[in-house]
Amino acid sequence: MTRPTARGLSLLVVAIATYLAARILGTWELYLLSFAFVAALFVSWVLVLGGGRKLSVVRTLTPEQPVAGDSLLVSFRLKSGSLLPGLQVRLPHAAGDLGERDGTVDFESLGPRAERVATSGPWPARRGVHRLPELLAVAEDPLGLVRVRRRLDGAAEFTVFPRLTPLRSCALLPGNGQRREISRGRLAALGGYEFRGIRPHNPGEPLSHVDWKSTAKTGTLMLRETEDPASSDVTLLLEGAASSVVGELPETNFELAIEVAGSIAAFALRTGRGVSLLLHERGWGQERLTADTSGHQRLLESLARAEPHGTLRLGPSLRMLLAGGGSRLRAQVLRTHSLTLVVLSLDRELVRSVIALREEGRQVSVVHVAPDAFTSAPPAAESRNLALALTSAGVPCLTVDRGDDLGGVLSLPLREGLYARPGR
Repeated sequence: MTRPTARGLSLLVVAIATYLAARILGTWELYLLSFAFVAALFVSWVLVLGGGRKLSVVRTLTPEQPVAGDSLLVSFRLKSGSLLPGLQVRLPHAAGDLGERDGTVDFESLGPRAERVATSGPWPARRGVHRLPELLAVAEDPLGLVRVRRRLDGAAEFTVFPRLTPLRSCALLPGNGQRREISRGRLAALGGYEFRGIRPHNPGEPLSHVDWKSTAKTGTLMLRETEDPASSDVTLLLEGAASSVVGELPETNFELAIEVAGSIAAFALRTGRGVSLLLHERGWGQERLTADTSGHQRLLESLARAEPHGTLRLGPSLRMLLAGGGSRLRAQVLRTHSLTLVVLSLDRELVRSVIALREEGRQVSVVHVAPDAFTSAPPAAESRNLALALTSAGVPCLTVDRGDDLGGVLSLPLREGLYARPGR
C-alpha cells in the first residue's frame, strides 16, 4: 500500500498551514508555496506508485549447495522495469536467520530500467535447514515523502549439509570396512539370497546353486554366488539427547557427533554396505540407506535435519527399545551384523545395555564424543571408567575430542583405538 512517510505527513501539514496563512494574510506568494508543497507530494506519490509496481528481484545463494563451515553469501539482483527514476529501495530482514536479526539490504537511487546488485554476508554456514523469509521491498522517492511496500519473492528454504571427513578405513566396522576387497579373496556364502556373480564350481561344494545356463555355455560346472545382505549391513545409532549437548553453536559435541556418524556411514556406503541410520530424537527416526548415489544424498539430508530433541538419555531409551518398544526398530538392532553407537555421554545404564548386546553375540562398538573439550570443566573420571568397562567386556570404545583429525582417529587399529589412546 502506498502511503506518505512521517516526512511526507509533515510536509502536508506545512502545506495546509501555509494555505491557511495565505487566506488570512491574502498573500498570493503563500498560495503558490502551499500548492508547490502539495505538488511535490503528488509527484512523489506518482513516482513511488508507478515505479514500485515494476520492481523485481532475484535472490542467489553462494555456494549453491553449501556445507557446514563454508563462507555463505546471499546476493540480491534488483531490477526496475519502470521509466521513472530515483527510487530508494530497502529489503528488510532479507537474509533471515543467516545474518543479523535487523539486517537490511539497501539500494540507492535506482534509475529508470536500472539493475543493481547487493550482497548480504558472508557468514560461516551452519548445518541445518534454514529459512529465507519472503522478500518485502520498501520503496521511497528521493525525498522520502512517500513509501510503498511490495512483495517481490516468497519464502524459501535451503539446506546446509554437514561436512564429512573422507575415511580411508574404519576400524569400527567388521573387516576394517573393506568388504569388497576382502570378499575377493574368499568364497561367498552359498546359502544367501543376494546375487553376486557366477564362478567355477570347486570340488566338494553342493550342487544346489549350479547355474545350468552358464554351465552349458562354458562346458564347466558353474555356481551362482550369493550372500545374505543382512550380514554386511551396518546400523549406526546417533544419540540426540538435549540434556547431553554442551558447547555453543556451531561448535557443540552434537555437531561433532554428526560429523563422526556421517563419516562412518559414508565410508560404509562407499564400500558397498547398506546402512540403517537410527536418530535418537523425540522418538526413534530410522533411515535405510543403500550403497549408491541416492543413499549418500539421503544420508546428508537426514543428518542436516537432525536436531538434539531427545527427552531421554540414550541409556534408558536403548533399554526401552531392546525391551520391545518399537518392534521393527528392535528387530533391526538385533539382526544387524554391526551396530555402532555415536554417543554424547556415557552412563551406567547405557553401558549395561551395550554389554548385554555384546553378550548376546552382537558386534557392537561405541564412539564417545567427549564433552570435556567443549566446557571448562575437567575431564570426568567416571566416563573413563565406563569406557574401560566397555573395552573389558569386548566392546571397542573410541573417544573423539574437539579438534581431532577424524580421518586418523577413526582409522586407528582397535588395539590403539580404545578410549585411552596413546598421548592422552
